[in-house]
Amino acid sequence: MKKDLMIYDVDWWILGKHAKILQQHHPALDIISARELDDYLLAYGSESLNSKYRVISAMCLGLAAYALFRNLRIDSSAAVSYYYFSRNYDTFREWSDPLIPDPEFLRLVIPRISRIGGMNRKLTETIKQLAPSASVEYVGHFVDHYLFRPEINIAMDRAERPLVIGWAGDKAKKSKNYASLYEPLRNHFESDPEVEFKDTPGLYAYEQMPMFYHSIDLLLITSANEGGGAPALEAYACGKPVLSTDVGYVKEAAHPDAHGLILRSDDPVDYMNVINFYKDKSRRQNLQELGFKCRERIEANWTIENAVGRWLEVLFGI
Repeated sequence: MKKDLMIYDVDWWILGKHAKILQQHHPALDIISARELDDYLLAYGSESLNSKYRVISAMCLGLAAYALFRNLRIDSSAAVSYYYFSRNYDTFREWSDPLIPDPEFLRLVIPRISRIGGMNRKLTETIKQLAPSASVEYVGHFVDHYLFRPEINIAMDRAERPLVIGWAGDKAKKSKNYASLYEPLRNHFESDPEVEFKDTPGLYAYEQMPMFYHSIDLLLITSANEGGGAPALEAYACGKPVLSTDVGYVKEAAHPDAHGLILRSDDPVDYMNVINFYKDKSRRQNLQELGFKCRERIEANWTIENAVGRWLEVLFGI
């Protein structure tokens, strides 16, 4: 019986980590990084892979396009971002703005992929509307809740310390709103001894990220749009609440009691108001309780075991 193939970007980034998780649950799956794919195609050509595998899949639409333009067959792909099929990705506010599609990507790439799995429900519906002839289904996302878990010994004096707000992501991406939302917030509270900001672009390896979440009280997500919002799942799994724009699956993954922390706004003043509310030491315990409720929701709905079956069914038909 022929095996299946999954293409991912790099080993150390989240798509590479998730490709390895899919492989653990699909015994007949080979995985290959983009660099390894380049080396293979240079040595053996695309037809060797096209004939070898039953299903060839990609971890994102960008990788799918990358492979298609090298004459590799792509049978399925995950859709983890609005980036590749939109022209206003940098500024597209998911909760309010119309998306401007890229007609060339929709014409040259999407029709050549038989099945697409969307990581959040709005992303899935957006692709369905833009490409009604495509087979697009929601697959959701998952988090390793054994790696990302609450710290064992929580410092009892945490409520007496400053409120530590964390930010994780690529600050060079304009869509993350690092300069327009995160920095104004950090600068506003710079002289406030009750608030501390901590961002971690590139400071922690994936396996070390639980240490980062354990060191904060509240994760801040400032993005204009997200295919998912993996840091939110990781923070929730670590028992930390998330103050976020209404993007990706952040609100869906949150416990309903934490929905007040998901704002349909990118106005710094709205976030200042929330931070001012929770910096009050008398409310710090409430924030911690929200985090524990979000952890429970992760355990119920967002574990690997809960989601991996959808990925295997949509992408590989098994």
